[in-house]
Parts: sequence; C-alpha cells; structure tokens
Amino acid sequence: MGDALIAEARTERPRGLTLLALFLAAGAIMLAYAWNTVHRRDGGTWSATGGPNQSHDVVRYWLEHGYFSTYGLHVPDPSGNTVYRWNSGAFMVTGFITQKLAVAFTGKPDWRLLALHNQIVALLISGLLALLAYRLARRFGLDSLHAIILGVAVQAVHFTFPGNLALYWEMTAQTFLLLPVLAFLLLEIRALDGRRTRRVTQLQALAAFAIVYIEFITGTMFLAAYAITMLVLSDERPPRRQLVKMLLVPWIAAIALHGVQLAGAKLDGRATVGSSFLYRTGLDGDAMFYGDHLDIAFNRDVVRAARPGNRQFLFRWPVLFIAGAAAVLALFIAYLRARAPRLAIVTLTTLLGTYVLLAAVFSQAVALHPYLNDVLLVTPLILALFVMLPAIIEAHTQRTGAIVLITLFVAVWTAMFQLRLYALAFPLTTFR
Repeated sequence: MGDALIAEARTERPRGLTLLALFLAAGAIMLAYAWNTVHRRDGGTWSATGGPNQSHDVVRYWLEHGYFSTYGLHVPDPSGNTVYRWNSGAFMVTGFITQKLAVAFTGKPDWRLLALHNQIVALLISGLLALLAYRLARRFGLDSLHAIILGVAVQAVHFTFPGNLALYWEMTAQTFLLLPVLAFLLLEIRALDGRRTRRVTQLQALAAFAIVYIEFITGTMFLAAYAITMLVLSDERPPRRQLVKMLLVPWIAAIALHGVQLAGAKLDGRATVGSSFLYRTGLDGDAMFYGDHLDIAFNRDVVRAARPGNRQFLFRWPVLFIAGAAAVLALFIAYLRARAPRLAIVTLTTLLGTYVLLAAVFSQAVALHPYLNDVLLVTPLILALFVMLPAIIEAHTQRTGAIVLITLFVAVWTAMFQLRLYALAFPLTTFR
C-alpha cells in the first residue's frame, strides 16, 4: 500500500481550498462545453416537462408574495392555497435568490439564469466529489498528480451524468443535499485520520442538520447508514455520546424546524398535499405503477411513458451500474484482505447504504422517480470505479501511472457518451 505515501497523506498540510479551486476551474470548462452544446436552447416556454413549470410557479409565488408567505414550503399550484409537506423547500432558496436579483436588475424573472444556477450547483457538487476523490486516492498511496487526475476523472463522469445535466430543467432536493453530504464525508476523512476536534464534530453536526432539513427522508437514511456503518465495523467505533451530538440532535432540530413550517402554513389556512407514507412505501398493495423492488431497476416504462423526447434513452445506464457494482465488490474484498483503508469503506457504505435504505423502505417512491434518486446511487459507484479501484491497482503496479492514464481516457469516453445520451433523451429539436 505504500506506507510512506499513506503517512505523508495523513500528515500533509491541508490544501482544500486550493484543490477545490482547481477542480471548480476544471468543472467550469465542462459546464461551458455543456452550455454551448446540449444546453444550447432559447429558453422558449420551458413547457417540455412538468418540473420546470412547477418550480417556476413556486419561485413566482415567492417573488409576488414573499418567501415567508408559505413559510418556505412549496406551493404545488399557483393559487398558493396548498403546500407540499414532504420537504422544507430549502433546496430552492438559492435559485429563488438568483431570481430576486434578476427582478431587481431587469424587472422580471430570468428562467435561463435559473437553469444556469442549477448547473452551477451540479458543478459545485462535482467539485466537492473530486476533492473527496483526491483525499481517498492519497490514502491509497497515490501521489498528488495522480490523485488530482483521478479527481478530475470522477468529476467529469459525475457532472455529465444525465440526471445531473437534467438539473438544467429543475433542481431536486435529492441532488442539492449532496452538497452537505460531501462536506460531511470530507470532514469524516479528517476525523478518521486522527484529527477529530470539537470543531470538526460541530461542523459535521451542522452538515447533518442541513442534510436532513433539505430532504428529511433521504437525509434520515444517510444518517442511519453512517451510524450503522460506524457501529458495525469492528475498528474505531465512535463514542455513542458523540454520535448523539453529531447525528441525533441535528436530526431533531431539522425535523422540528420543518414541523414549525408545516404548523405555520396550517394556521394560515393552507392545506398540505403529498402522497401518503403507505403509498410511498408500496405497502398499500397498489400494483398500478410497479410490482416489487426489482422494478426499480428493470421496469421504468411507466415513468418513461409520461415524459417527452426519445423515451427509450431515459434513465438508462446499465454499463456504469454493472461496472460500478463490480468495483464496489472488489473494494470490499480488498478491505477484507487489508488492502483498502477503512475510510474508503466508510464512504462507500454510507453513500450506498443511503440509497439501499431509501429504495428498500420507500420502494414505490423510488420506482416512480428514478430521475430524482439515481444520482444517489451513481455517486458511490463512480467513486469506486474511477478512483478507489484504479488506486488499488496503481498501488500494486509500481505506480507507473498507466492505470491512472487508462482511467482518465475511460472517464473522457464515459463523459462524452453521457452527453450524447442526455442529448437523445432531451433533444434540442423537442425541448425548446
């Protein structure tokens, strides 16, 4: 594993901001390319799918009546008589701010600016993921240059994932919460390197609050996956008091704040809407839209049928899934043979566990909304396939750089393939 390099990585002076700036610069190039190719649209009526219209209605209502008029909650129709109960609406706040600025300077909303904002969020997420990939690669024993290259490879594949490119149309809570999720995991790397301080724990607690507040169902699954991972793995179990302060207290605070929002909206006479718990879990027995959990992967025709464009190309990424799953399996085998660091498994199981728990408990919701939840699954698969597995192989092949070079070329191919897949699913000739 290259003990000297691993020790160097652990004692290396943090350069997080410099590295993040480097990855964001690389991401800006990717964004510029996508903006002038697959996103080269005139704006039009933005009526290609229901998502943009719904998000625009929310922003319009907030612009006309004020953000606090709905206590920050979604209004699923322009009347504002109802609010959506399943998330806090926090993931739309930054987009709303961009439109406040647009109105201040131009006198009207600018929906293309909102689309750009959404893609910048995807850029920030890919930049944080690249930084996480760099930190992981260094713990596997790679030098800085090779770790940076793998970080850029991960970033390219993640940013061009069709689900992330589709943020152009509509921001989603499941993707937006990756910002605090990745911040939480980057702080966890510092803690697992023996640098856990009170400040690190406090920052992780703040990230945990943001994760749950943005989307409390997925956020709860993330905290549960992390807690299970830390308690079950036989090495370095954290004190339970620490977990309570870092996970349970922020969870209660986020749920309570969301509850205050709902209570305020109800006092104002607004009704709450949103499917029931039984419907989302599929335990109501309704078989209209899906059969069992296997339909999450193998039967997306019902969802495709309701969307325009070339439907056969929507939500399709079998090669990346199979290759990523194989890489995850290889990583676990390497960990069992003491050839992969613990933090790599903590990262993988926390991210994968989030999706597994979500899909297991809320199977009907995941089956009906693959465009919302696929990003939660693809993120750990990309990390395993484009940084962890190449890092293990590179460390056992004299660190010649050949594996890193091959990985970079594969990442470029995958990124361009995904751009083409997105262009087929959202053709310029249909989505104006």
